Amino acid sequence: MAKKELSSIFDAMYHGKHDFQDFLAGDITTRYKVTTLKGMELYKTDEKLKAYHKFLNLFVFEFLKANENVVYSYRKGVNVASAVQKHAGSRHFFQTDLKSFFNSIDSALVRETVKSNFDSIPVSDIDRYLDRIIEMSTVNDMLPIGFSTSPIISNACLQKFDSKLEDYCIAQNLIYTRYSDDIILSSSGDTRLYGIDTTVGEMLKECFGEKLNLNFSKTKFSSVGNKIKILGMVILPNGTVTIDSKLKNTIEVLLHFYASDKTKFNDRLESESSKLKGDNSVGLLQISGYLNYVNTTDPHYLNKLRKKYGTSVVDAFIRGTVK
Repeated sequence: MAKKELSSIFDAMYHGKHDFQDFLAGDITTRYKVTTLKGMELYKTDEKLKAYHKFLNLFVFEFLKANENVVYSYRKGVNVASAVQKHAGSRHFFQTDLKSFFNSIDSALVRETVKSNFDSIPVSDIDRYLDRIIEMSTVNDMLPIGFSTSPIISNACLQKFDSKLEDYCIAQNLIYTRYSDDIILSSSGDTRLYGIDTTVGEMLKECFGEKLNLNFSKTKFSSVGNKIKILGMVILPNGTVTIDSKLKNTIEVLLHFYASDKTKFNDRLESESSKLKGDNSVGLLQISGYLNYVNTTDPHYLNKLRKKYGTSVVDAFIRGTVK
């Protein structure tokens, strides 16, 4: 894509519907509301800021490099099931997550990440507007949960760490995948992974100093012979990956409310989406991913859902057309 000035790209996209000067100078703090859900602050944007974020995603943030070999969150064409499937043949597992993930990614890290990707961004004067881009995508010096820009940015900010850990895992014959703040490592050999948490923590420190840390309360080691549950999915002893019964219940509750009570549906979806550090579109994307996986692995269960909740409802989730 040939590089163009930001103003010309903006005008070509919106044809006067939105004002570029407001995009550059409007007060961002009036364009979102903060709510609290389960102790987590969620940021809800108004329609104008949502449009500005869509523009930034399309022409800036989607051009930031992420390690697509290991990252399965917030990307088109892959889903949570893909992140788990890579570990299906393993014997030993390590799971952890990143503590206060989005809130630990500060403006300086976002700036550094965007600057390192200037060559791939199709905006000729991106450096001129960098301060404003950072201002529009961070709040109180952190990535806000609920901004549609935050998930894409987070993947790019971790690119250096993802690649470093991937190289280590290749050398040690380990498998590494990441889904948002969830880190999964596994081994098909006889060696258990005890102590790998120290190695991962040291890599985080090398890449980010004290900004990003492991959540040791969520750290878990497991091996075949026990129930292997990862990201709401279960790896059976024969290597088959299926959906956990608790997750099936969540999906069925969402389908029920979608068909019968949209207010309760949106409330429940907001709760599920907050766990993924995103807005409702992120939650919908994950549910779509689960159902697409069911579509290929357990058609009997999917037919049961279609009979119970309606073919049009279930298929709308699978296609990702639910709004």
